[in-house]
Amino acid sequence: MKRLASALLSLVLLAAACSGAGEDAQEPPASTVASPTTTEASAPATTATPTTTTAAPPVTIAAPPTTAAPQDEPDAEINDDEQIDPLDAAIGDWMERTGAPGIVLAITQGGAAPVTFAWGVSDIATGAPLTVDHHVRIGSVTKSVTAAVVLQLVAEGLVELEAPVAQYLGDDWAPGYEHAAAVTVRDLLGHTSGFVEYAFDVSFYQLAASRLAEQISPEEILEFAAEYGPVAELGTEFHYNTTGYVAAGLLIEAVTGNTAAAELRSRVFEPLALEHTYLTPEEFPPEPTANGYVGGTIGYLMGPLLGLTTDNQITHNDAIFVDIGTVPSDFARSAGWTGGGIEAQIGDVALLIRGLFAGDILDEDQVALMTAGHPDPANSYGLGISTDEILGLTIYTHGGGVPGFRTIAAYAPAFDLGVALTTNLLGLEGDDDVGGLLEALAPILVVMN
Repeated sequence: MKRLASALLSLVLLAAACSGAGEDAQEPPASTVASPTTTEASAPATTATPTTTTAAPPVTIAAPPTTAAPQDEPDAEINDDEQIDPLDAAIGDWMERTGAPGIVLAITQGGAAPVTFAWGVSDIATGAPLTVDHHVRIGSVTKSVTAAVVLQLVAEGLVELEAPVAQYLGDDWAPGYEHAAAVTVRDLLGHTSGFVEYAFDVSFYQLAASRLAEQISPEEILEFAAEYGPVAELGTEFHYNTTGYVAAGLLIEAVTGNTAAAELRSRVFEPLALEHTYLTPEEFPPEPTANGYVGGTIGYLMGPLLGLTTDNQITHNDAIFVDIGTVPSDFARSAGWTGGGIEAQIGDVALLIRGLFAGDILDEDQVALMTAGHPDPANSYGLGISTDEILGLTIYTHGGGVPGFRTIAAYAPAFDLGVALTTNLLGLEGDDDVGGLLEALAPILVVMN
């Protein structure tokens, strides 16, 4: 059974990896693997008591600001009163179709405090509702933050994009990797290093299975990828991988002399007044933290690969999910690090994606660098972000997935609008994934004047 599961998982994850960088495929297996704030209204609106059925889920709405206005033209308006009903209906339909336990959503415009929403449950077993105060794991959206910090270091003259990584980390930074001496900083950020995506490799699952209750270090991840060998042509072939962003975290530490967590906090989290954002495993969020689940083909295959049993499963909406809360998380919450380790409240995530591109963290030249495409013009991924289009609007976007959670964050520069959504279910496929949901919600979220 393990051999069959391994073969099937390889096919599933390969398909996911090729599904588009804007909604990059799932992150390292989690079981295997004035200051803007979000304030909830004193009497949150709810449409129903949270249940574990497929009935329309409840919504909790945070009070929108009354003073801040959009700053850029053309203008856009978030009209809360007009949008609640269609938004609630669209999310309800999606949750019924996918069986997702819960979802949180945040919208911010012009730097205003985010409007936040929550539907469904955080814990299937107890029926506890998912709220906007729950911390969720945002996976590879972390890559955009790490890339921004590296580009700040480039602007400060501390790092050169075209310099070999070995110049900063030493010759043994990826021991045994045949391209170690030639991989550049740009290769790390642009996914042209040739490294394997360890999150999609069965042997990484097997490594995790033996130590779910232990953390894995960045150095161990680089050793794993280096021993695996190159899987793509160095410098020219795009191959999405978290390995390069783990190396970028080590580069940040080597150049600054501080931990990556401290640098992300001082350079991004604090300037954006993100009070509910943390980089694991150096930092862990306080309670409450949402519980996560894995379904679909990935959920089916995780059991035999990790040695899980029916004790780790739960039934919801006639589907069987892996309950991440029943599996030790030490390995999982250390495997992503600067490539996928951020945990945050959803309001902070919307502020984060906007803040990276609205002039708060990066200047125009740095944004141009970050959004510049891969040498292949058909590839929309730049250095830590994808450039996509929804409703004819250019948007900067990044997806993220760790077992238990699936996230997408997007920024529309024409309207200075940031959007983030996270569901506590991994394993969604096709148009039912978060990218398809965001596109479906776009006409509701943005009303052009």
